[in-house]
Amino acid sequence: MNDETLSTAPKPFIFVLMPFNSDFDDIYELGIKEAAKEVGAYAERVDKQIFNEGILERIFNQISKADVIVADMTGRNPNVFYEVGYAHALGKIVLLLTQKVDDIPFDLKHKQHIVYGNGGSKIQSLRSELTPRLNWAISESKRKGKDDNSKRILISISSVGRYSTNKFTEIPEDCLSKPIPVIRNLGTKNLGYRFNFQLHNNSLQEIPSITHMYLFTDSPGFRSRSVGRDQGIKMVYNPDINDKLPIKYRIPITISSIPTDAVETFDVYFNELTENKVQNYKLRIHISNNYHDFSFQALCTDTAK
Repeated sequence: MNDETLSTAPKPFIFVLMPFNSDFDDIYELGIKEAAKEVGAYAERVDKQIFNEGILERIFNQISKADVIVADMTGRNPNVFYEVGYAHALGKIVLLLTQKVDDIPFDLKHKQHIVYGNGGSKIQSLRSELTPRLNWAISESKRKGKDDNSKRILISISSVGRYSTNKFTEIPEDCLSKPIPVIRNLGTKNLGYRFNFQLHNNSLQEIPSITHMYLFTDSPGFRSRSVGRDQGIKMVYNPDINDKLPIKYRIPITISSIPTDAVETFDVYFNELTENKVQNYKLRIHISNNYHDFSFQALCTDTAK
């Protein structure tokens, strides 16, 4: 059994725009879908889906959700042209296909496109050219997704305790290469410590489902619960210890979505921590096909002496 079989991560979604014509069925089934399988993705076109809404609404919905768009411009179909324009307006990565180069409009000739001809080997030609481009497009889509979400998610942490100020400190995402903030906790050692995490959607778009959250650290010492949640925080296997944070905890929280300007919050309890020693942490949030890391440090001082 290989890693792909074991993986539960969702596959990248490739939405296909092409004329609804039987002449294109083999291009779709044997060319595009097979190329998608080769790169660990899945491809669909709207007429092969089951849905309740109107077809135009469905197409717009699927373009918005797709990681990559593949559009066959053969025959200069006006519907395909319109849908490609919508995808470009959303900033989607669009790979254009055609049997004749003249079917690519002048203002799109500088975009990525594949001319796969109309001979007997056209499907094999399409697959061989499309597969590496899909690999690139999926990687680029993931990179863009991380960049977009890093501007949308604001993480802030407040120390909660008898002597704490409840002042929130913003935690920048690691990819922004900003200094790692230090959270100062002024509590009573015998009572333990608590940090309040807030996730704020700082954009005009909804943040999609947050499926998993983890906390990495170099210092064990969590109590086995989180405020307002039924299950406690649990230590899990960590195969990646290159960043010197060998201890990994699963935070048992899932969030269906975060609307614009909305805030989700949760608390994590700590047992006795080393006084006056900076300890290192990293919060990892999984959104769609990407994850986002937020590193911070904690300095705990016992005031009750």
